[in-house]
Amino acid sequence: MFDPYLYESSDVMINKFNIHNKTELETIERNVTAVKLMQIENVTGDFDFEHLKRMHEFIFGDIYDWAGKEREIPIEKREEVLGGLSVQYAYPNEIKSRAENAIADLHKINWTVLSITEKSERFAVNIAALWQIHVFREGNTRTTIAYACEFAKAHGFPMDKQLFSEHSGYTRKALVMASIGKYSEYEHLSRIFKDSMENGKV
Repeated sequence: MFDPYLYESSDVMINKFNIHNKTELETIERNVTAVKLMQIENVTGDFDFEHLKRMHEFIFGDIYDWAGKEREIPIEKREEVLGGLSVQYAYPNEIKSRAENAIADLHKINWTVLSITEKSERFAVNIAALWQIHVFREGNTRTTIAYACEFAKAHGFPMDKQLFSEHSGYTRKALVMASIGKYSEYEHLSRIFKDSMENGKV
C-alpha cells in the first residue's frame, strides 16, 4: 500500500531534516523529542482532542510536517508479544469520533474518590482505549503517555514521568496487551501506572 508519509521506495519517514537513513532519523527524533517531553507542560488546554493534537505537534513538530494531524491511512504494526500480529488500530475515518469518546470517558470519572489501586486500574483501561486508536502516523506512545501524565497531574494524582522513559519497552508492550479487544490484559499497564503514581506522591 502506498504510504505518503515515507520517502519513495523507502521505509524512512519524510522529515524536515531530509534524512534518508532510518537509524540517523531515529537518533535525531529521540534527542529532539526527549527535550520536548521535558517541556510538555507548556502545552496548555482542557485535555480534549485538540489538546492531544497540540501535544503531538509540540513534541514532533520540529521533525515532521504532519505533526499534530490525524493519520490519513490505515496502519498495521507487527508486535512480538502478539506473535507478529498487529493491534487493530482505528481506520482514519473513525479516529476523531473514537478519540473524542475515549477522552470523554476519561473526564466522566471522579478520580478524587478512588484509591491508588482503583485509579491505576481505571486509568489503564481508559488510556489503552485512547492509545489503541493511534491518532497519528507515528509517535502515539510518547504522546499518549505525555497526555496521561499531564492529565493525572491536573487531576490530583501526579505520576513519575521518568519511570515510563526508563521502561519504554515495557510500557509499549503493556499498551499492546491492553489493546486486543476481549483478550486484553490490563494488569501490566496498571502495574506501571500504579508504580508511577506511588512515585509521584513523593
